[in-house]
Amino acid sequence: MEVMLSRVLVLLLAFACATAASRAAAPEPIRYTIRLADAKAHYAEIEALIPADGRATVEIFLPTWTPGSYLIREFAKQIEQVTAAAEDGTALTVTKTAKNRWSIPSAGHAHIRVRYRLYAREAAIRNNWVEADFAFFNGASTFVATVDPVQRPAEVAIALPVGWRGVYTALDPTQDPTRFTAPDYDTLVDSPILAGSPQVDKFVVAGAPHYLVTLGGTGVWDNARAAEGAAKVIEAQRVFWGALPSQRPFYIFNLLNGVRSGIEHRHSFVMSAERWYTRTPGGLNAWLSLVSHEYFHAWNGKRLRPDVLGPFDYEHEVYTPSLWIVEGITSYYQSIMMHRAGLTSRADQIGNFSGAIAGAQSSPGRFIQSLADSSFDTWIKSYRPDENTTNSTVNYYGYGAVASLLLDAEIQRASGGKKSLDDVMRLAYARYSGAHGYTEAEFEALASEVAGADLSSWFNRAIRGTGDFDYQPLLDWFGLAFETPAEKPVSETPGWLGADIKADAGRLIVTHVRAGSPAQAAGLTPDDELLAIDDYRVRGDLNARLNAYRPGEKVTLLVARLDYLRRLDVTLGTEPANRWKLTVRKDATPAQTARLKAWLGEDTPAKASATPAPEPQTDS
Repeated sequence: MEVMLSRVLVLLLAFACATAASRAAAPEPIRYTIRLADAKAHYAEIEALIPADGRATVEIFLPTWTPGSYLIREFAKQIEQVTAAAEDGTALTVTKTAKNRWSIPSAGHAHIRVRYRLYAREAAIRNNWVEADFAFFNGASTFVATVDPVQRPAEVAIALPVGWRGVYTALDPTQDPTRFTAPDYDTLVDSPILAGSPQVDKFVVAGAPHYLVTLGGTGVWDNARAAEGAAKVIEAQRVFWGALPSQRPFYIFNLLNGVRSGIEHRHSFVMSAERWYTRTPGGLNAWLSLVSHEYFHAWNGKRLRPDVLGPFDYEHEVYTPSLWIVEGITSYYQSIMMHRAGLTSRADQIGNFSGAIAGAQSSPGRFIQSLADSSFDTWIKSYRPDENTTNSTVNYYGYGAVASLLLDAEIQRASGGKKSLDDVMRLAYARYSGAHGYTEAEFEALASEVAGADLSSWFNRAIRGTGDFDYQPLLDWFGLAFETPAEKPVSETPGWLGADIKADAGRLIVTHVRAGSPAQAAGLTPDDELLAIDDYRVRGDLNARLNAYRPGEKVTLLVARLDYLRRLDVTLGTEPANRWKLTVRKDATPAQTARLKAWLGEDTPAKASATPAPEPQTDS
């Protein structure tokens, strides 16, 4: 008995020593305080109490980009008046060593108190926005951190101005409702913070609390109705994946600034929209479609991800050819999940796919750039569109959604209807949602594994190749066809120029010239001012003037370019018809009909037309 007790005591002592050692080894947190005394001027005061850990010099940095938004945004440009002091108030020298780095000698002090002013007036989902009555913070653009090989925990306190109701964030709460913690910097960056008095509705899905936190509803937005619809979408996604991504509280930050966009986080997401959306069924479905996209990212993008997307290098670009998987597949399923939630009909769904295909086929860039290259080059192209973007690039959101649609059909066809892209995503989540993620080759091999056939040639054509997609396997498998548009006689067809033109204070300015169009052949370029056609002044609606001409007619454009007048001879063409509207074939076989039903359900009447999958060039 005494021997056994001795062994127990030894084990308890060893456990206590191990626990103490673990605590001693854990890095001390950085303690941040946010003050908002000058919120009306769009400023926040940030303080960071940083452990020196015996170092002679402490180097700190601010990220240059934020995960989910693949562009170097230079957040440090909004930081002003960086100062440092010891805890006893002794001033310390701050030396800026790079655009987003500062070096501070510790002078033997245990802690360094860094303070800086943060200008915050970007009404966007991936930056900071401070007003007299609210504040929204994105972690990457707010919190400096030490340049350490190991990330530090964090504590964040927000000093609320009088009259502000509370703080809303997915950071770990404490007994103080204005103080929160994070186990590491990745979590801090991935947990946006909203302070103020927003509309808040709580709803529960499968036991997990969700909060719809809306800012800017101004009595117009129906938060409860929106939350009810969001719950249906989330439940459909829970059924798809088999479980929610987490049982932690989940926050949907809904910033109603009129711009429809979104960005994902691990336990929350941020979206912006138009406050009038809940007033109509179509508007609400457009909002819910974006909810569907961002919540799907809780699995595909945050937990299931390309291997290079975490842990993050917050100061440099992170390249991957697989963003079409993160965003394109998510865009495909945002529509599918709306349908499975009972919010759209089969006709709506087919209409969404038709719109996505038409968008893909109308982009001349499909002959120039592959989906893999579009993903890789997002840092220099996708977030910086210009007048030639449509001619030279493809968008891995919408174009990637069409590729995902075709991949789904290919997997179903190859497996004889036994498997689908659903099975690929679930297996990928089971296999690669851990710490390391997947490579491009691993995802493609997994898709082939599920299909029971080698899909490498399909990926080479559709993902790494350029040119038109092959739609025939999709059409044949489901008994679909592209509807032939009715052709108008030439006498009723207006002439087509092939340029986008905007009215600017009475001036007609060319904004985009389509590759292969009559306008491009004639030498019309962006920023030209169109003055006249055949020496007759053009004002207002250009299309009304072109209605007077027919395809094949020759006209002369008078334009001003760099204040010099030029005459350009143009032979007008015929605007390409939309030949990409999907329809169910009347002669579809029973097998095709059964496959379509298994994929999209019964052909129920349309409920409310859902907006096609959004293609925000900035985030989502």
